[in-house]
Amino acid sequence: MNVDLRYLGRSRLERSSSGGELLSFAPNLARPAVFYDGQVRHPIRFREAISALHDVVIGDHRFKKRDKGAYLAWREQEEVREAELRTEIYNKTKRAELERIAREPLPPNLESDFRRMHSLYWTARRRWASELASHDPELFRHLVPCDPVVTVAPDVVFFECFAKDESSYGCLVVDRDGFENESKAGLGTTNVDYSMALYEHFQGLRSYRPTRLQVDPTGFEVKVEGHADYREEKIDLPPSWLRGFGQISAAMGLPGRRVELSTDAVYSLLAFLRRHREKGGPRSLKFVLEPGKRARFVIEPFNVEIESHGSVYDGERPEEIKVWGRRRLMVLARLLPLCERIEVVLLGSGLPSVWIAHMGEMRLVLALSGWTSNDWSSGAALDLISGGFRSEPRVLDAVKVALERDHRLSYGALSSLTGAAPELLLGSLQTLAKQGQCVYDFSAEVFRWRPILPVALSETLIGPEHPELVAARDAWRSGRVKVTRDGAIEGNRRMVVGVVNGVKCEAVIDADGIIRKGTCSCSYFFKSRMRKGPCQHLLGLRMQAQTTPASTTTSLSGARASSTTAARAPSGERPSEGPKWYEKWFK
Repeated sequence: MNVDLRYLGRSRLERSSSGGELLSFAPNLARPAVFYDGQVRHPIRFREAISALHDVVIGDHRFKKRDKGAYLAWREQEEVREAELRTEIYNKTKRAELERIAREPLPPNLESDFRRMHSLYWTARRRWASELASHDPELFRHLVPCDPVVTVAPDVVFFECFAKDESSYGCLVVDRDGFENESKAGLGTTNVDYSMALYEHFQGLRSYRPTRLQVDPTGFEVKVEGHADYREEKIDLPPSWLRGFGQISAAMGLPGRRVELSTDAVYSLLAFLRRHREKGGPRSLKFVLEPGKRARFVIEPFNVEIESHGSVYDGERPEEIKVWGRRRLMVLARLLPLCERIEVVLLGSGLPSVWIAHMGEMRLVLALSGWTSNDWSSGAALDLISGGFRSEPRVLDAVKVALERDHRLSYGALSSLTGAAPELLLGSLQTLAKQGQCVYDFSAEVFRWRPILPVALSETLIGPEHPELVAARDAWRSGRVKVTRDGAIEGNRRMVVGVVNGVKCEAVIDADGIIRKGTCSCSYFFKSRMRKGPCQHLLGLRMQAQTTPASTTTSLSGARASSTTAARAPSGERPSEGPKWYEKWFK
């Protein structure tokens, strides 16, 4: 997608006449006017936070192969000697192929071939961008879009960015109370000019020099065409970058387990990872959560256990949740001396996690995909996790108007304003998030209006629905889903057993309609379990179960459990003794 960027001058840090410093960001003049001017109360805290955000932007934890520059140069010299022969053969083959194509109709698989070649193109382009970042950073900055997105809201100013490998997202939120002597503000969202030189200027911020943050409105107030510092850029943003931003916003609105960690526990984790390099798997970080106890996590495969000294976990039942790609947490290292506490929101094993570093009037939100190679734009399969939600045009328009008017609203306020059912309201919010129109602020627990682009992302950029979700909806609508058992279990959850398209499957569904555990005999579930989202059979089972209240069925924890259930229980354990046996079954 082509995006217009128009800047007057460069973002810069300069000394003011009063002896202080002025950090001025040049906004994108191709978007509606957004501006701000205020003095930062704590420059050191802001310096470290914005520097950590920079580490997210340049972060690339993908595997890098050995440099073969010398060998490639030699091979290029050898190929030059064959250039004439190659050119002659190419031209001859091209003429013959064009003559053949002119005589034939369009192939039926043209669309699929185009998508495959388009994928090859973007893979090669990302590889090329990585080489530029290593050998020519200045050229890389001109060719790869990594300008942060800045939003000025009534209560906060926040900066957002996306990692180069598309697996990490960073958001620095600064309360408006964190500034003083505010002069003016224009609410909205815009891009700001950013460069490697500006990052170096950040390091010069000091507590003894007053620092003002300014999103400069000058370009909106004067005629800029023909100005010496005026420049226009047209950047072709890859669809994966836009899709990833939307998926992040949608994931941040999903229910998860919120865990508070002490800074010393996170410091111990990062220090251990810096001193030790694992040689084999599993390379996961396993959270051990027990109600009424402080959280602890295990660094695998070293089996080193670290206990947090934060608040106790207030969940309903004990759990073990594993997350991967833990070395991306190194961006938090320079923030730890300034942190009061760190919160983690866990969506499930192998699923994305959100880390929130609280620093007084500032919060840094770091959202990580399930794995470093499992990027936000393709691998997270978040549509499958929230497949039970749906949106309607009426509710979608009402939510959009309310957010655009008030800029920030809680879920309860949106529910009161729209009067929509929970699945419709959540579905509409996720649709807006995937279109890049709104974002969920974990630190304030509100939804914010934040258009990532002047227009909503189209379905072409977002991509079609996941094929597993489409197949599940088709099976449910055509009546090919049969529920054989549906019972309430502890923790306000349901265990549902049934047959979908002739395939037997079972699922544990929580009060939010999320499949927490499941088992199925299909190949999709066999390959990825629940790491890439439920399969079509589990999704169809959930859709059918949501049409029937669990209270009308037999509870699996009571003495009325069916003989079929008893037959599935391991020997020595009876269903009437409680829910212990099926907890083991789903592990």
